[in-house]
Amino acid sequence: MTTTSEASRKRARRLGLWMLASLLALAAPDVGAQIRDEDFTSSSSAIKVGQVAPAWIVRSWINSGPLDIAQLRGKVILLRFFSDSPTSAATLNEFYRTYREQGLEVVGFYAPQPMPSETDPESVRRLVTAMGFEFPVGVDSRWETVNRYWLDQAGDQMDAATFLMDRKGVIRAILSGGQYEKGSPNRNARRAYESLQRQIENLLKESAPVPRAPTVPPGPTQ
Repeated sequence: MTTTSEASRKRARRLGLWMLASLLALAAPDVGAQIRDEDFTSSSSAIKVGQVAPAWIVRSWINSGPLDIAQLRGKVILLRFFSDSPTSAATLNEFYRTYREQGLEVVGFYAPQPMPSETDPESVRRLVTAMGFEFPVGVDSRWETVNRYWLDQAGDQMDAATFLMDRKGVIRAILSGGQYEKGSPNRNARRAYESLQRQIENLLKESAPVPRAPTVPPGPTQ
């Protein structure tokens, strides 16, 4: 037969365990909210922060003629992959208009979902116009550039991805998910915006690489 004191001790133990579990839950880190300025990198990316960005393969361009990454050396590049519903479109436009005179180039890549397929560039042009994009957008119908950047070795597929490169073409940040919005009610999207903006401003302060002088072969000896 259980005495009153024994029942009280059992209730106390249960209460103590419940309180401990509650404290542990409160203390557990919010993984989704952990965004660091130096490295908010997706583990699903085929390339990593610190690597030189690979060249892209694109056959159709909107708002630009044929554009190669080597042509943008000396600029900070914000590269964004998207499909039919690009999130954070307003942020991309804001960054482009605010920082392009300081040396930022925003480049978009349209990659059809859920798999590579021949895409009418005019349909992408209509989407680009609707989003108000003024920056160059490449049509990556065959996912050739997508594969080079983040699907070739990825364990899972991301809906969107953003890469930030410095003036030397080195990848300095990778953001998966594609949500970064100023004043957003979503804390993660708001923090991602603030972090990305800080990184852009910091990279713009870095010096552009000095072009190497052409090597002149020595003349014939007399």
